[in-house]
Amino acid sequence: MPRSLSFRAGLAMAGIVLLALTSMLGSIIIAENARGDAAAINQAGALRMQAYRLLSTTQRADADSEARRAQIAELERSLASPAITGRLADDPRHPLNRQYRTVIAQWHDRLRPRMQAAGVPATLPVGDFVDQVDRLVDQLQREAESRIQLMRLFQGVILFLTLGLVFLAMYKLTTDVIPPLRDLLRIVDRSRRGDFSGRTRYAADDELGLLSRTINQMNDSLSRIYGQLEARVEAKTAELERSNETLEVLYQAARQLNGAPIGDASYRRVLEDLAAVTGLGPVTLCLSQSDAERAYLRLSTRPDDCPDFCRAPACQPCLDGNGDTPWVYRVAVNEAGRNYGVLLLEYSPESPPRRWQCDLVETIAGLIATSLSLSQGYAEQRRLALMDERAVIARELHDSLAQSLSYLKIQVSRLQAQARAGGAHADTEAIVDELREGLNAAYRQLRELLNTFRLKMSDAGLEAALEETVREFVRRGELSLRLDYCLDHCPLSPNEEVHTLQIVREALSNVVHHARAKRCEVSLSTDEAGRVAVSIRDDGIGLGGTSNQPEHYGTIIMHERAASLSGRLELHEPAEGGTEVRLHFTPQLHRETTATSLPGDTP
Repeated sequence: MPRSLSFRAGLAMAGIVLLALTSMLGSIIIAENARGDAAAINQAGALRMQAYRLLSTTQRADADSEARRAQIAELERSLASPAITGRLADDPRHPLNRQYRTVIAQWHDRLRPRMQAAGVPATLPVGDFVDQVDRLVDQLQREAESRIQLMRLFQGVILFLTLGLVFLAMYKLTTDVIPPLRDLLRIVDRSRRGDFSGRTRYAADDELGLLSRTINQMNDSLSRIYGQLEARVEAKTAELERSNETLEVLYQAARQLNGAPIGDASYRRVLEDLAAVTGLGPVTLCLSQSDAERAYLRLSTRPDDCPDFCRAPACQPCLDGNGDTPWVYRVAVNEAGRNYGVLLLEYSPESPPRRWQCDLVETIAGLIATSLSLSQGYAEQRRLALMDERAVIARELHDSLAQSLSYLKIQVSRLQAQARAGGAHADTEAIVDELREGLNAAYRQLRELLNTFRLKMSDAGLEAALEETVREFVRRGELSLRLDYCLDHCPLSPNEEVHTLQIVREALSNVVHHARAKRCEVSLSTDEAGRVAVSIRDDGIGLGGTSNQPEHYGTIIMHERAASLSGRLELHEPAEGGTEVRLHFTPQLHRETTATSLPGDTP
């Protein structure tokens, strides 16, 4: 990597080390070369002393020629000393070489021949020789000083280069390393505090560039991870909130539906809460009787309670799940194998319901089915309690009043026989006859009342009880009976079923005993207002003006039963003859759901 920081730092350090080694090596070399300069200068300076000593020896008359020769030899050895010749340059034209040759020439040509001559020479050119030696010493000194100056210059150059290299390295460090490093430290500090938006613009091909790209990539990754983490936390939080809302909806639904009558406003609140939590809808609840083709109750979160796909009263496709309506999620409302209706959830084609929404709808449907099952269970318990109470009353009447009437009938029969045997007055016999007829009528009504009290309502409901009643009255008289039951879709309360059955039985009893009819038709249906219409029509002799007499046809009892149903009982004589008993009443379920049912829809 040519722009690597480590390479450049190593190159700068190598340059500094190289300059330092060069400085030390050059100093060693120069010092090594200047090591003999002092000896050469000393040796050259000794030539002057030797020259003067030789001059002194030569000028003494008694000087021994042997001592002179020794001094001459010593001077020549000094001239040829390696201390001096070793400092000579290789270049013959060097000033030091020329000066040395001048001193040698001065010695060999002028001074030594005279000193070797016999006798005492008059004059010797010692001064000239000494001057030449002084010049040689000066030249040696200059040579030594030049070496020292060269070493100074060399070291100065090396020091300048070293400082320049150091300053260049510091400059590069200040301009190329410190700013991006400071930027990186700033980005790292922001990342340490959780801010991953910082990016560095340094993009050189070095370690800092690689570190910058790595930190930028790391911040990008951390930003994505942090964003994903925030999204996941938000999703988990939303999921927890949705779970809490779901649990709250289930809790409120279980609390509101527990014991609530069918069609109560609690059902609508549950549907509205379900639509609010799921974000889908409208939500529609259709309730129906088992195997019924029409729904008797429809509740919806739409303002008009009528979803777009509704085809009422043709409810069979929705109830059976065979409808071709798209974008509607259907959940059957059933409990223990018994079907109570269907819960319908509309949704957009772009956003079908998710698994948790489907699970919530199914759970709500199960709660509604459980509530309906419990409600019907309570109604069945009340019906059984009512039947048990009526059975107790029937036993009490049979054991008390029926026995007393039977005894009175026996006594009246004895009284009538005795009156006839004793020739009683005609008025007395008439009174006895009336008394006997009254007792017979009272006894007959009591027996019918006992039969009524002993009547049982099976689990099959009102239709089965009416069918059994029709078969009973067919067996009791020569009467053709036809039952037209159209209340499969209209649930009645146990009290309403009992009173309806008793009114029908009372009307059929009157037909059998008083109408002299051959045919009779019993029909049960509902009108457009949701009211139940019960009609018992025969082809007998008609009312004959006796409809208001309390002892005929049991009209008072039927009126009282109709009043207990908050209904109305009417007796008519059709134009074609016979008698028609009409009962109209609004079922309790319809009264309670008038505000929530679709206007104009037949339950």
